Amino acid sequence: MMSALKALGGRFKRDRRGAAAVEFAIVVPTLLVVYLGGYEACDAVATYRKLADTTIELANVTAQYTTMASTDVQTVFNASAQIMSPYPTSNLTIVLSEVTTDKSGNATVTWSQAYNGATPLVVGAAVTMPSGLATPSTSYVYVQTAYKFTLVTGWAFSAAPPMSDSIFMLPRQSTSIPYTG
Repeated sequence: MMSALKALGGRFKRDRRGAAAVEFAIVVPTLLVVYLGGYEACDAVATYRKLADTTIELANVTAQYTTMASTDVQTVFNASAQIMSPYPTSNLTIVLSEVTTDKSGNATVTWSQAYNGATPLVVGAAVTMPSGLATPSTSYVYVQTAYKFTLVTGWAFSAAPPMSDSIFMLPRQSTSIPYTG
């Protein structure tokens, strides 16, 4: 009986016909997770890049106005759809504000408008500006954006990465941009 088992074990040991199927079953799930995770990471990076471009361009466009009416603000907000394309703007929130510094360099909100459910800044509220940027008695365009990124596969990462960006920019055509809305 023992010799029969040894003979059978030797036959299985020499038989390599199923080795490729076993290796395939082990390697494919791992490669699939790596591939989908890489895809999710690349999509998140591309989306964040679009968000950063949107932030900069909205500040750029706003800085060229000498006054802002509610229709002008809406035009600026609508431009975000072109910049964010092909990503939907339904997940995008924007806060467009003007911040003015006093003689001591303390910044406060002059006016603020929001897009897509964002909360505008409170007029008169203090704003912390980046170190070395606050010039006394100066107005700045302040754009804040946020994007709710959704994962395509939904399982490659435990949660979608939070995405937000902001920028301060000096007005180009005047010293300030009053809101007449």
